[in-house]
Amino acid sequence: MVSDATKRPDEAAMRRILDRYSDSPEGIILRLAWLHGLGRKELNELTWGQVDFETRNLILPDRTVPIEESTAKCLADRYANYGAISPRVVIADRGKKPMTMENVSRLAKNALDSEGQDVALKDLRRDWIQRQIEEKGWAYAARVSGMTVSSLRATFAATLRKNKPQTAAATSQMAEDETEYTLWRIVQQEGSSAAGLAIWMCWKLTMQPGEIAALTWEQVDMERGRIHLSDRDIDMGTRMQRLLGEVWDRQKSLNEQRVFVAPTTGRPMDQARLSVLCRTAMIRGGLEDFSLRILAAWTHARQIDSAILQRAEKLGFLVREDVIQLLNVSGKTAWSYLDRMANSGKLVKVGVRYYPQGSVVAPENQLDTIRAYLSEHDVGSRQDFMELLHIAPHQATHILQGMVKRGELIRDGKRYRLPAKNEK
Repeated sequence: MVSDATKRPDEAAMRRILDRYSDSPEGIILRLAWLHGLGRKELNELTWGQVDFETRNLILPDRTVPIEESTAKCLADRYANYGAISPRVVIADRGKKPMTMENVSRLAKNALDSEGQDVALKDLRRDWIQRQIEEKGWAYAARVSGMTVSSLRATFAATLRKNKPQTAAATSQMAEDETEYTLWRIVQQEGSSAAGLAIWMCWKLTMQPGEIAALTWEQVDMERGRIHLSDRDIDMGTRMQRLLGEVWDRQKSLNEQRVFVAPTTGRPMDQARLSVLCRTAMIRGGLEDFSLRILAAWTHARQIDSAILQRAEKLGFLVREDVIQLLNVSGKTAWSYLDRMANSGKLVKVGVRYYPQGSVVAPENQLDTIRAYLSEHDVGSRQDFMELLHIAPHQATHILQGMVKRGELIRDGKRYRLPAKNEK
């Protein structure tokens, strides 16, 4: 059944409906709504020209949505049978004509009612958006839903907080996601302009401002999709290939080796001028505090954080020496990275060890966690608290000694208990 408060469908029931209706109009409608977040008007107006079978994407006016595997198969079957009859994806089996929005809603309701799902198409889209936020973050959900991060947060943040308490890590990630979404909007608006290219290269290809400004066409391998730099090769990706192709078509008659040239003179653009263009584009797009250099530093920091988090999850925890070995940096730099990530909530510091967020009890919550345990069990051993806090033996010893010294616990032999009122 479905909660009236949230209007979220039951997953098992939805899977049964999709299996039953397969590539019928009802199945296509519900798949596109629940698995890809299309609204009723988008469903009604969707054409085969918007279905890119090669890249498995739905190309909508305000966004691009990846097509998941089962939907791709259903759409391919539907296209084989009806693609030559109508340009519209959703047409009636009887009459082979496009439907009205009311007919789309009616078919969806009848199919949903067959499994007792008291939801509408708008609820399926909302459920899909919430799943994207939970699984892939706010920035991704914004890109595929067509909503801004701020709108998503206004709509979904309260609901998500009920299911998952807001942490420093979640708040930090949300801010990063909002920045990432804003960058995505900027490069969408800028297209193949100098600013659009440079921002994308800095953000997604992790190129430095000097490398971008000095880039020549000899370094661009369109056939292999690579950019050759002095110390590394970079996979440019399909988007950058397309954009650089557009730039080459505009500039090939100039006989100029540099990729970034002034549009008025056709002369190479220096780094200072390119930086000004990028700064202007980012201010116009809502990133007032960003420049190309700040973007490069921000991107580098995110790369470092990702590498450290992956290693922490693999090893269970990190100490300074792990980061020194991983990144080939000094001890001071390793400490600065770890402390920055601990302060932002991405790692939890216990003694000299840094744990992935959620894998251990944070120091500020350790006493309350132990008190709750002792309130239920009366006494506990070091082993009990090691398992409770998910920490190492020597860390448990140090923590328990401090709590005993401060009078927060009483030690009786090898057992610990809460102090009685007259012992405080």
